Amino acid sequence: MSYQLHSRLNGLAPSLFFFTLLILSGCATQPMGPQPPIDGPVLDVEPDDDVIAPDEADLDGQDDDPADIKTASVVPEDDTASTGYTPPHMVGRDVFRAGVLLPFSDRRAPVRSEAEGMLAAIELALFEGFGQDFVLMPRDTLGRAEVAQQSAQELSELDADMIIGPLFSSSVIAIQPDLMLQKRPIIAFSNDVRVAGNGVWLASMTPEAEVNQIVDFTYENGYDGFAFFGPDSERGRRIEMAMRQRVIVNGGVMIESGFYPAGSTGPVAEAERLAGVIAPLVERGRRIAILVPERGNRLRQIAPLLAFYGVDTRLVKMTGMSSWNDSEIWREPSLQGAWFPGPSPEKVEAFNRRYEVQYGQPPSSLAAIAYDATMLSIALAADGTLDDKELLSRDGFSGINGLFRFLPDGTVERRMAIMEIYPDPDSGGVRMVRPVPSRFNDTASE
Repeated sequence: MSYQLHSRLNGLAPSLFFFTLLILSGCATQPMGPQPPIDGPVLDVEPDDDVIAPDEADLDGQDDDPADIKTASVVPEDDTASTGYTPPHMVGRDVFRAGVLLPFSDRRAPVRSEAEGMLAAIELALFEGFGQDFVLMPRDTLGRAEVAQQSAQELSELDADMIIGPLFSSSVIAIQPDLMLQKRPIIAFSNDVRVAGNGVWLASMTPEAEVNQIVDFTYENGYDGFAFFGPDSERGRRIEMAMRQRVIVNGGVMIESGFYPAGSTGPVAEAERLAGVIAPLVERGRRIAILVPERGNRLRQIAPLLAFYGVDTRLVKMTGMSSWNDSEIWREPSLQGAWFPGPSPEKVEAFNRRYEVQYGQPPSSLAAIAYDATMLSIALAADGTLDDKELLSRDGFSGINGLFRFLPDGTVERRMAIMEIYPDPDSGGVRMVRPVPSRFNDTASE
């Protein structure tokens, strides 16, 4: 079987595109490497970006504008469905079939690019994990719940043993009931923890997992007072609640929460009020950490306001989310010495290099998560099955994004590195102050 396909099958009709991908499934035993690169740029779309994020874009159950959309069948009209799909070169082998549900034809270009990047990472994992009996069966959800449901039904007819995806929570909700009854596990990428459980395992980087890591580390290093300063949005409220709960678990004190209008770049009054609460406590020796879950230019505009109104950021520990792994914000003076969680820089750099060698462009922002989910699936399915007991291994799994394990409720527990913004020329602006832990503490829970 040849893999010399020009520019990732770009320009093919949708039905031919996905039929070709299906035929390519499960070819890890062939000598050639992954397919050539995807055409077009892969935009930096984070899980919590309001363009595609499950926690912002589809928590209200809204899909794209209604349309009369049909998915093209990617399986020849024969009796394949009655016996399960098996590539010709794998006939006679005990194959493990993994359906892949992603929004390849979503009307939003960033979503399409993200889906393509994730599929490329899934294919890379198939080859690097040498899944010789592992078959990938991609299907397009178009970013719509009803299409995801139809595609999942097709995959069930092809005897899929599991589903990798979907991306959006509305699609997860749509496919969950049927697959739960069939005991087909779903490893999904939504970061809405409300859809976890009943056969759905979230491999995403949830805000709760990040908050837990940064609060734990900050408390362990002597900061027992905590404050929140973030947008008054569903995501902001969600992060503040996760922080409040984790502070209580650790035995700390949630001193104050400051909310400002979502989208604001100059919450002057809100910053002045929070600073008025924090500054006097710091003067009396209280060790306080402030979490600001912003990113990019907005973070660079908001963070200095606290310092301007009297928060001494040399004494107060500024903390953030993994989105702070951005060299553009490391130059901000009020963030020097700040901490944020993230994956191992060495592992990320190694993955990025391998991806770029194969596809000629940097990976999309969710590519590493898709890669980890697939490598895990290949490893656990080596015996021909994948069940809850295997997914619930207390030892966890080591991936590009750190150490992770699934919890009984379907959510994911993570151990990440902690990075510090550090103005030393040799560090590049950031240094690792705690590597990814090598194991879980079995008494910990997130």
